[in-house]
Amino acid sequence: MDDKTKVYFRYGLLFVLISITMFAAFNNLGSVIAFLKWVVHLSMPIIIGGLIALILNAPMRGLQKLLGFFASKIKAKTGKSIPVSFIDTASLVLTLIFTALIIYHVFDVVVPRVVNSVAGIGDAFIIYYPKLMTSMRNYGIDTAKFEQLINYLNVSTLIDQMSDNMTTLVDSAYSAASSVLNTALNVFTGTIIAIYILAGKKRLKRQCKKLAYAYLNLKRAEKICEIARLCSDTFFYFISGQCLDAFMLGTMFFFVMSIFNMPYTEIISMFIGFMALIPYIGPLIGMLAGFLLIVMIKPMKALGFLVIFFVLQQIDSHLIYPKVVGNSMGLPAIWTLLAALMGNAFLGLPGMLIFIPLTSVVYTLLRENTDLRLRRKNINIP
Repeated sequence: MDDKTKVYFRYGLLFVLISITMFAAFNNLGSVIAFLKWVVHLSMPIIIGGLIALILNAPMRGLQKLLGFFASKIKAKTGKSIPVSFIDTASLVLTLIFTALIIYHVFDVVVPRVVNSVAGIGDAFIIYYPKLMTSMRNYGIDTAKFEQLINYLNVSTLIDQMSDNMTTLVDSAYSAASSVLNTALNVFTGTIIAIYILAGKKRLKRQCKKLAYAYLNLKRAEKICEIARLCSDTFFYFISGQCLDAFMLGTMFFFVMSIFNMPYTEIISMFIGFMALIPYIGPLIGMLAGFLLIVMIKPMKALGFLVIFFVLQQIDSHLIYPKVVGNSMGLPAIWTLLAALMGNAFLGLPGMLIFIPLTSVVYTLLRENTDLRLRRKNINIP
């Protein structure tokens, strides 16, 4: 066979093998899904470690730039250069220390306040529930079904249900405890893996680059390296920008709600700041939750909260967000929403934080390829 025939034969053989594999997979779809779940479960510490490394890489990269700037100033004044390895190690150590301090602050200060606020919500609801029903009746709202729901969810009913289903509750508690222990073990193992990834990220980058250039042609290797740089920059700017914007938005809500003496200021501002990590839809979810909390006890202040929300949201959307995040994502709102929904379906909130920048990368590559093909065909679509 000549060379051309050999190429056709190889591609034909590859097509036949792929077709047979897909046919066998569809005929044994249950076994394939079970195998994939087993693989995901087995590799969960690695997946968690990769996610932690991806998130911590943003502050570490920022610290590397900051320490590198100070190192250049020191070298200009004293003539002594600071080793790059020292800057990398110091950046990693500082990132881990700052992360540990944030986690400690959350569990030592934030969580107790949230628990107290949640407990206060229940007490306040008991006090203001009759007033709320009276106000709703005055406005001609039928409260019969709402009262039935509240009566169904009262404490005595819950206690009776717990007594009748004690065995099931014990089994559920055991399963929950096992799940929590397994999750804690995976997070601990993943954290160790993340530290190793961050400590050797330059070496890993160099090794991957060597593999690309060694086993692929020059054009494909350069394209892969270009995509890798795009992914790295997109994830960095998204995570760092979203975290900074969420912190600033939550802080604004805390101060403004404190000035107007709004109820549940701490828990609502923290929740809005946390949900602001998800572009577009996150703050709206925070607004809805805050409105429902306030309207139960002070309906008029709930309307004031809506005014505060829309004013601060406009300030954030037009002044803060463009400066902090800028056009690093380049995603239309509809694509951001779809990416958030897909990420939530696969991995919950971490999935949202991954799928949004990942979708931005795919969107950017598709847009560039589309523009290139249109230019080659001399087609100009305004």
